[in-house]
Amino acid sequence: MDLLETYKKSIDLVKNHIIDSLLYGILFYILWKLLFLIPIIGAFIFSYFYPRLIKWYYTKVTGDNISPDYRTAFKSLLIPNLLFSIGITTILAVLVSILIQLGLTFTNILNINDLQKSILMSLSNFHVFTYVLLGIVIGIIIIIVSGIMWILLLYNIYGSILGKVNKLSIDVDKSLILFAYWFVFNIIVGILLLIIGGIFSLISPLLGNIIVMILNIIIVYPSLNLILLLKAKEL
Repeated sequence: MDLLETYKKSIDLVKNHIIDSLLYGILFYILWKLLFLIPIIGAFIFSYFYPRLIKWYYTKVTGDNISPDYRTAFKSLLIPNLLFSIGITTILAVLVSILIQLGLTFTNILNINDLQKSILMSLSNFHVFTYVLLGIVIGIIIIIVSGIMWILLLYNIYGSILGKVNKLSIDVDKSLILFAYWFVFNIIVGILLLIIGGIFSLISPLLGNIIVMILNIIIVYPSLNLILLLKAKEL
């Protein structure tokens, strides 16, 4: 199947199984949020439950019987997810340290009458903020690396869920094909959701956000994951 046929088939499957798609979308949304809400632990939870969730959904809407290699799928997901969580945790820790340092600095300035001592303290804090900036840069680099690893492991992730892959490996060509299907779909959907959200936001900004979230849960998340599975099965 070419790109448009794959998109159409996945959306048709979602429309024909709207209740199952809604349930899948809600559970996927919860798992995805855990990556942000519970760093590190959330990566393990997502990596463990996502293959099982998507196996249930895929077999439910397609009727195909697949035998996932859950161990390989877990490893393939955990590598980028764990790196992502570490990057997020690093940045959050740095931001918290900034807030604490700013609070201490402001308090000390209020308590210091001597201008020279205040200047010396500011110079000392400059070194602290330099390390803080370095921490943010390191966190961003880790997140970028996690994204690269996710792209390279895409076929391994979905191939292992389909039972086509039984070991941790990298197939660059097939992974890039899957990424292209993922990327184009996100561009198209992103534009459509921006327009739809913008229209409803004219009534209420909150309503616009709610409509976009509902569409993501019911249609976008299920369709996107089906696209990756359908294409991975074909490769």
